Amino acid sequence: MQIKNEFEVPLPPAEAWSLLMNVPVTASCFPGAELTETIDADNYKGRVAVKLGPVKMAFSGKLRVHNRDDARRSAAVKATWTETKGRGNAVTVTRFSLREQGSGTLVVVESELQLAGQVAQYGRGAGMISEISAQLISKFAENLRAHIHPVSSVATEAKPEQPKPEQPKAGQLKPVPQKEISVIALLWRALIQRFKRIFSSR
Repeated sequence: MQIKNEFEVPLPPAEAWSLLMNVPVTASCFPGAELTETIDADNYKGRVAVKLGPVKMAFSGKLRVHNRDDARRSAAVKATWTETKGRGNAVTVTRFSLREQGSGTLVVVESELQLAGQVAQYGRGAGMISEISAQLISKFAENLRAHIHPVSSVATEAKPEQPKPEQPKAGQLKPVPQKEISVIALLWRALIQRFKRIFSSR
């Protein structure tokens, strides 16, 4: 199954590339995901929590960054996931590339997904999986943008009786609380988006 999505980052391409190549940061922005071990600059171990109604599933896996091209600002990430209770596994290959768009950067994401075992039954509807993927990417982009704190170019003078507040540096990051991915919530959002497109085309 192949899925294509894109999102914008309010940074110039060089800064956006540096941020996206910081895997611990980008992983923390993905809903339900966390890194559990950094092996080296291109290899990591992680965990993804998924909630399907009352059922919670956890996947542990390995991630590897390859085909990194700093000049073209493109790379791929391959991840292999195994459900901790033996209910199946998944393999994802995500390729992304950056290009300048206005004052920011457009990130194009192309993913390949393979499911096996019990979890494969959730991937039968390719269209719905694509919708869910779009919702995940949208949430990821929202979290990523929430981490970015631009520095104001105009310095403001603090009042004498009050200490001048410390200005965050460009690209400074703050942790975003994570929780498991709610598949039901994503399905609901996907259905709403689908209905909007149907009725807007009439």
